[in-house]
Amino acid sequence: MSRTNFILALSLATTLAGCAGGRHRPATAAAPTVTLAPEPAWRQAIDQADAQRIEALPTDWATAREQAARRGARLLKAEGDLLKADAALDHPALPPGSYKCRSVTLKRAGVSKSPSFFCYVGGEAGERVSFTKQTGTALPGGWLYPDEAHRYVFLGARQKRAGDTSLGYGEDRSRDLVGVVERVGAFRWRLVLPGAEFQVYELTPVPVEQQGAVG
Repeated sequence: MSRTNFILALSLATTLAGCAGGRHRPATAAAPTVTLAPEPAWRQAIDQADAQRIEALPTDWATAREQAARRGARLLKAEGDLLKADAALDHPALPPGSYKCRSVTLKRAGVSKSPSFFCYVGGEAGERVSFTKQTGTALPGGWLYPDEAHRYVFLGARQKRAGDTSLGYGEDRSRDLVGVVERVGAFRWRLVLPGAEFQVYELTPVPVEQQGAVG
């Protein structure tokens, strides 16, 4: 065999060997695509300490119930799902309009209830909706932000006048309020405001024919 033919044969063998090796080379797996869910809007607005209060709410609620039950077991039982931490249902969105409300407070001395009053849920652009307590003394008012499948997060403040929402969350830390809104039955919601005393507002819509009469 001539030197030229030998070189050509060697080159051909090398090429074939490379092709054969390529057939057995393991395929490289494509890196999986990771899509991160957008952060809920309330987390972008809330103070870090308040965010921790929202996260700790189930544990703090259990503690509040245990303390209140020492003197208020009968009242706790009578309120049923309203005061049970695990009673939240799906589809928590509140229809805009006026609501008949009342509050139940869990404290070391037991359970106390307030007379009925009125609240208002406003239909707003975007996902968040406004919440205003229209009558009474303690006056929470602010915004409800959708969060997960079974609740809204409330960021607001104790307003200075009934029906007012001009004082926003974060403007006066001494008046800030945070909590959650959950649906606990047919046309029945609750607003839970954790704190030294656990306050739970029951919200039931005012009948349609009376909506315009509620101020």
